[in-house]
Amino acid sequence: MKKILLILVSALMLSVSSASAKIKVGALYLDTAGFFGEIKVGIEAAGAAEGIDLKGTNSQSDVAKESSSIDTLIATGVEVVIMSPVSTDASVAAVERLAEAGIPVVCYNTCLNDDDAKRLAYALVTTSQRELGYPVGIIAGNWAIKAGIDLKIGIHNCNRYEACQEREDGFIAGIESTGANFEVVNNQEAFANDKATQIGTDMLIANPEINLMYAANEGGTIGAVNAVLASGQLGKTYVMGTDATEELMNFVADGEILLALNSQFPREMGAGAMKAALKAIKGEKIDEFVQLTPTKVFTTVDRLAIDKWLSER
Repeated sequence: MKKILLILVSALMLSVSSASAKIKVGALYLDTAGFFGEIKVGIEAAGAAEGIDLKGTNSQSDVAKESSSIDTLIATGVEVVIMSPVSTDASVAAVERLAEAGIPVVCYNTCLNDDDAKRLAYALVTTSQRELGYPVGIIAGNWAIKAGIDLKIGIHNCNRYEACQEREDGFIAGIESTGANFEVVNNQEAFANDKATQIGTDMLIANPEINLMYAANEGGTIGAVNAVLASGQLGKTYVMGTDATEELMNFVADGEILLALNSQFPREMGAGAMKAALKAIKGEKIDEFVQLTPTKVFTTVDRLAIDKWLSER
């Protein structure tokens, strides 16, 4: 009987030891819905597959909440933090506290400014930001040439983030490569869908000659579509944008307003960030600081591809 008890106690101690030995990973999310919600799904799935003790928190794109969350993660004893900093510059101080605590940082989607990113982060798992805009610009230019029109463009930008400026630059370069005639009539910051709807509506009412709206992120794209409807520009103004969500993919499939959408693969990005985080804990060297995940353009003629994408969600 004593022997059986000893075996049971030993098994219990091993179980407790195994549980306590789980790797603790901290994850900071800018949001838990839409594009960033999909990244969260990827991080969580990859962490679960590795038996990770994941400590996730939502900064809600707020620098102060991000800073407080980082202090909490440090106190919790995480071994690495996965994050997309709220600000390229204002987030530096909080990330420096992680470095001082000996906790490596893996960025996803965006990171700090170039100098501080390479000084404080282990890796950045992202997509080519220029490539998110460039092929959409080519589609826009060819569409205009085929239709025999000059493009009058309204832009919803998110250029407070360097990545968004790169997307917009890529979009313009793509149009230029086709030789299409174009003019940017109006360009305003509008990346949260509620505000973007109002900004876009006002833009189209003031500039009804705009025949194409371009947005560099999910919220701006949703806002542009809503603005076309709210301003009575259906059939006069079309939209091309960025980031695939179920709502946006259905708009592309409908084909009335949203003609093209360049999608990142946020779940793969999240999984890639977790993979890099585990390497960081082990102190492994990586070949490249920036690790790229793929993109894919969906247009109104890609119904089978859209249906496949939707079925996997």
